[in-house]
Amino acid sequence: MNEMTCKKCGSNDFIEAEDYKVCMFCRTRYLIKKEIKSPTSTISVHDDIKMLLEKCKRDPANARRYANLILDINPSNAEARAILGRY
Repeated sequence: MNEMTCKKCGSNDFIEAEDYKVCMFCRTRYLIKKEIKSPTSTISVHDDIKMLLEKCKRDPANARRYANLILDINPSNAEARAILGRY
């Protein structure tokens, strides 16, 4: 545990009040640093690729365009490469 010492009087006796630790002897307040959790986020493009593959099947006239969009997202997508090979 991190033991604090008051910079003014040298005491180790503190109480916690709201966002501060307060020295019991000289009443000096010290701000408690709270750990800030950084937000985590993920981007999943799997559903986008799946939707574009569906569009390739439903709209053969624009299948080449959709396949190119898939390859922009994932250049190693075998299904999109196969679609481009057909058209």
